[in-house]
Amino acid sequence: MIINTIAFLCYWQYSLVNKQFASRKRLIYNALNTTPMLLDTLLSTIAPHECLSCGSEGRLLCARCIPLLTPVPAACYRCRRLSDDGRTCKSCRSSSDLYIVRAATVYDGLAKDLLWQLKFQGAQAAAREIADQLIVLIPRGEEFVLVPVPTATSRIRRRGYDQATLIARSLANSTGAHYSSALRRSGQHHQLGSSRSQRVTQLQDAYRCANPKQIIGKHVILVDDVLTTGATLEAAAKVAKIAGAKRVSAVVYARV
Repeated sequence: MIINTIAFLCYWQYSLVNKQFASRKRLIYNALNTTPMLLDTLLSTIAPHECLSCGSEGRLLCARCIPLLTPVPAACYRCRRLSDDGRTCKSCRSSSDLYIVRAATVYDGLAKDLLWQLKFQGAQAAAREIADQLIVLIPRGEEFVLVPVPTATSRIRRRGYDQATLIARSLANSTGAHYSSALRRSGQHHQLGSSRSQRVTQLQDAYRCANPKQIIGKHVILVDDVLTTGATLEAAAKVAKIAGAKRVSAVVYARV
């Protein structure tokens, strides 16, 4: 009896310590995700960002220079044929779960520089500026949920944040749209420099849906920074559809 009591007390203490440790881990994780954004905001107040084009203070890309970005014509994201409002064409739709894919600009010049600042220079203010430019791509008069396409966790650890998440959250805050981090990234493959066939292979089972209830029966709009071959968006869209999404579209900042 005494041995059983001692064993129970030891197990109870072990469970308590584990719960406390898990709670502290969550606090630390949340702090790490929040602190860089607060720090970037503070630093931009003390030392304002300069426009990447004209050098004026205040924003990484000022309102006068945004029109210099190269516009993207409404076209099927895969075959690049012109289409109504960027809808996936009939021939490509048979092998894709993406209904519409819209891009704000072409991945070159100023757009490329802005994304570089966001992804490799820690300038999280760029996410808010990108979100502002994506607002015009969001549909009006219908309900949808914005879902970021998760970045590989190794890159998140290196940067301290997920750029797609920052963009999607900023876009949701600006438009009042619903936001959900329903998708999770399982693989660690980096697609930079890979061909479409390599990307498709690497992205098999790369995503999973952690919160199906948040997207069941809803129009899901995936949010990402760059569209290259479309393989990443297709993999995420497939998972969303299997989880019960009624329709899956996507908005991206720049198209290669």
